[in-house]
Amino acid sequence: MTTSGVAMNLIDGDILPYKCGFACQETTYETDDGEQHATPTAAKKHIADMIAAGTEITPAIKATTEAEPLSHALKLVKNLLLRVEKRTGISDRRIFLSGDTNYRVEAATILPYKGNRKQPKPLHWEAIRRYLIDNCDAEITVGIEADDALGINQTDDTIICTIDKDLDMVPGTHYNWDKDLLYEVSPKKGIYNFYHQLLTGDPTDNIPGLPGIGTKKANMILNGLTTEQEYYNAALEEYRKGYPDNPYGSLLEMGWLLWIQREAGKMWYPPLPRISI
Repeated sequence: MTTSGVAMNLIDGDILPYKCGFACQETTYETDDGEQHATPTAAKKHIADMIAAGTEITPAIKATTEAEPLSHALKLVKNLLLRVEKRTGISDRRIFLSGDTNYRVEAATILPYKGNRKQPKPLHWEAIRRYLIDNCDAEITVGIEADDALGINQTDDTIICTIDKDLDMVPGTHYNWDKDLLYEVSPKKGIYNFYHQLLTGDPTDNIPGLPGIGTKKANMILNGLTTEQEYYNAALEEYRKGYPDNPYGSLLEMGWLLWIQREAGKMWYPPLPRISI
């Protein structure tokens, strides 16, 4: 990390167009018989129930999304930014938005990076991003994600403001605006969180991690370990079981996908073992 000596909020701008956009729109799912449902799951259940009752109905589901005026979504954005400012007591801020390029797309070979995301963006998504750029001086990243920009710019005098738990691998002060939680991540806790994700993966970004290892089992594997070398050795042992044909390469790929940069262009590599002379 660098040092700036200036207190500043580092805001995860990628969250805002989704959070505020979805909050200002509603999607209904209409079945063939004209019934409307709040979720596709409810619509599918209705179809199954009708068929089971002997009613002729096609499985077609029509989704209709209606949004409130853009001004409503922008008001939510402004209120959220104001809430962050009041809670942290810091008015200076930098907002980061992910650009079109991201090294993780090419680094991912086991599964396509974020290839599981099928839900359409909110209707006001682009307009909210444009507002952040034009009115809030949001910065667009090149080749990296907004998460990396947050990690690179985190110092002793900044606060990472997001609801994304992935950032909890970055040491320093954090603020989660959904939970209204201001907290510290120690270097030891940060590296623990990273190796925990190496084991469990990240379903949101389509990063598989290790089959069959969830939060509870990952905690058991890492419990009692104290150094990064120990974390790495434990993770590698599990990768030998999960990816027997290429444990080192698979672990490195997951690490590259999950690691949030602390220095521009500096990727994650396994720790070198200490050699006694």
